[in-house]
Amino acid sequence: MKRTAITLSVLTITACYGAAPPHPAAIQLPELSDEATIDVHSNTTTTIENRMKEAWTCPAGHVQPDPACTVTRYEEAEPVTRTETVATYGAQPITYGQFRVMTDPDYDAKVARLDDMRQKCRRANVPRWVGMGLALGGVVAIVASGNTKPIGLIGWGGLAGGGLSYAFGYYGYGGRTCNEARALYHELDVSEEAGWKSVWGADYATEMKTLSEQFNARGGRHAPGDSLGMR
Repeated sequence: MKRTAITLSVLTITACYGAAPPHPAAIQLPELSDEATIDVHSNTTTTIENRMKEAWTCPAGHVQPDPACTVTRYEEAEPVTRTETVATYGAQPITYGQFRVMTDPDYDAKVARLDDMRQKCRRANVPRWVGMGLALGGVVAIVASGNTKPIGLIGWGGLAGGGLSYAFGYYGYGGRTCNEARALYHELDVSEEAGWKSVWGADYATEMKTLSEQFNARGGRHAPGDSLGMR
């Protein structure tokens, strides 16, 4: 059984793949024109707010968070600075999700690549499921037989065959694209951000200013198509 557990662990760690991610959610974009530009507006405010603080007192030879230490929690008023950023296109507000799609010049190509990887990932699930079935059957046979011949040999044969089928699906039939496809899907899926009318944080402000400048420098000629989620 130890050898069986090791074999299954190796399969799981080295060749883990699964269901293909979906097509990115549809994002309704504004009508694009050569004249319109994206404008980004940031507003930074500073307010005095009460913030929770803590102070540690430790006896000699002890450091936090040693139970021998005493922690005192208290509130302290301090200035807090927040930056809110909004974007408009042709003077009309757009959400952060729309902004992400519009300012990515490679969005079309990324979606096309994702769809190709999704197809390969789905194809690889056939040998994956066959391999998992054979491996599981092999384990059951080995356990039921107490690893005695001939059932034990059949079990090890099923386990080996399952491993080969699983590995073939991963290395030879496109299974390795599943993990890459999921990562690309998470990059392209902005369904949650499609509801963000503004974003908070200096990093967002800097990012959006840079991307909008690049978009405007390209002339804004990024016509929405099928791969932009318009389906």
